[in-house]
Amino acid sequence: MVRTPDTFVTATEPFRFCPADGTALEEPRPSGSVRCPLCGRSWYRNSAPSVGAAIVQDGKVLVTVRAREPYKGQIDVPGGFLEIGEHPVDGLLREIREELGVEAEVEGAPILLHPHTYGPEGIYVLAIGFKARIVRGAPHPTDDVARVLWISAEEIDTTDFAWPHDRQFVRAALGE
Repeated sequence: MVRTPDTFVTATEPFRFCPADGTALEEPRPSGSVRCPLCGRSWYRNSAPSVGAAIVQDGKVLVTVRAREPYKGQIDVPGGFLEIGEHPVDGLLREIREELGVEAEVEGAPILLHPHTYGPEGIYVLAIGFKARIVRGAPHPTDDVARVLWISAEEIDTTDFAWPHDRQFVRAALGE
């Protein structure tokens, strides 16, 4: 399909056509959902869940330098988007293995829940952040990580985080 300005849909606009059968959808309801007159299903624009780790060791937090856009070259925490049906802890441990080549363990409940937008399309994301520790292996950059850094509490404010909420996340993981 070729998109023209009048057919482009942003991440916040309701669906126009049923993702299941392609039928034109009814007008949006006050809840934000749209209903398909053919199959009867309702469709919503929802935030995509993502997970991040504040890996703490010896009073420092592991952060990564992004190897890809968006925000290539800026600082991020290890993590990524959940796969369909994946539990947040399982997804986080998978992402840590993929990005750093280590096995980790999550310590406690989430310490960050933050809605934000991602990328040039402005996709809505719900970031879920956990404190974690490495239980096996030495971290090295793989996947979409250019470099691995360990930062102290004194370096948090001068670190070029891709997303400002990660600054508060890292600070909280260090117990500040």
